[in-house]
Amino acid sequence: MTNHSVLMSSPEYFKVEYSINPWMVAGVEVDLDLAKEQWNNLKESIEAAGATVEVVPPSEKHPDLVFTANSGILNGKDVLIANFKYEERRGEEEIFANWFEENGYNVGRIPSEYKFEGRGDAFVYGEYLVGAYGIRSDKEALLYIADEFNLTPVIVELVNEKFYHLDTCFQKLPTENNDAIFYPKAFKDESLSEFSQFFNLIPVTEDDANQLACNAVVVNDTVILPSDGIEVANKISELGANVVVANVSEFLKSGGACQCLVIALD
Repeated sequence: MTNHSVLMSSPEYFKVEYSINPWMVAGVEVDLDLAKEQWNNLKESIEAAGATVEVVPPSEKHPDLVFTANSGILNGKDVLIANFKYEERRGEEEIFANWFEENGYNVGRIPSEYKFEGRGDAFVYGEYLVGAYGIRSDKEALLYIADEFNLTPVIVELVNEKFYHLDTCFQKLPTENNDAIFYPKAFKDESLSEFSQFFNLIPVTEDDANQLACNAVVVNDTVILPSDGIEVANKISELGANVVVANVSEFLKSGGACQCLVIALD
């Protein structure tokens, strides 16, 4: 088992007070005690799978800070910080930049005119930058990042507002055949042909997609899914991964699940 580390932010101030995606209904009631319990359960599941969890202190002004996946994109000890599309999330950038600087990372920014929402829309895969644009991140941002990190861009277009980030509709699995689950109707190219040269693509059902099945956390050989009753869980197990469930129903009220709450640091 390889030792990994991830970054999370505790949900003391988590609430849904505005709407910036179809999941969010401004003012919907969040059971904060349950949200804290679910967040702690996810954290414990990640630790049990073999990762160390670092934590960014929460901010009362930024209820979505809990979704650390959007903080930026990492390539080794280099990190490029997000440029959030919506005003409601701006201000998180400085908090994340300060944390990364204080923890020994080389922190950079992309041009302010390019919108980019971090691990939510892109990740480094060997010599490639795998990413998506069209809803919350700009294509130009992905091309800039690929150039800065000296990576070959492999990018696709999102077209479904409900699946507004790549990590809501695509997840690589820790299996031998580079398997990955995805929701076809989230993408302009429903076959996801641009990714097919790298991944064995496994489509999920609409029901699974609506449970944010693809927004799973992967640590070593473990896949942490956001709810029970996800149909593709059996397929993931058959492929050799260890499947764990960490219910995060309160966070779905904001359009996020397990992966949204985590960014891998290595």
